[in-house]
Amino acid sequence: MTLPTDFAEAHRRHWGDAELLYGRDRLGNADHLYGFSAECGLKAVMTSLGMPVDPSGSPSEERHRKHIQHLWAVFEGFAAARGGSVYLRELPSGTPFSNWSHNDRYSGEGHLGGNAVSGHRDAARGILRMVELAEQDGTP
Repeated sequence: MTLPTDFAEAHRRHWGDAELLYGRDRLGNADHLYGFSAECGLKAVMTSLGMPVDPSGSPSEERHRKHIQHLWAVFEGFAAARGGSVYLRELPSGTPFSNWSHNDRYSGEGHLGGNAVSGHRDAARGILRMVELAEQDGTP
């Protein structure tokens, strides 16, 4: 059974769980969820800007089916081409998730440094503000 896709809700859910884990010093899983939160947040805004999704709720174009470490640049180009420059201003500069991987779920707790997690948290917080802005605009 395929559940309906709600990127904005998934973004907030992952963010909230990441914050709970971060507050309990469970940095490995918090970091993992910050990445998924950021990915879902970008996809929420991309959907609001016209990103096509297939009947299963997944992005229908291969270039949009990416995890955050690869989606960042795709989002920047997509948003710029679709009149989403107001949302781009909320993004931190650079590529803060370039050192994040969905494969880290297989790693031990100690592989992450606090600086990496803090950077991912800060970037995910910026995306949270961006999604909130898009919702205020009535887009996602």
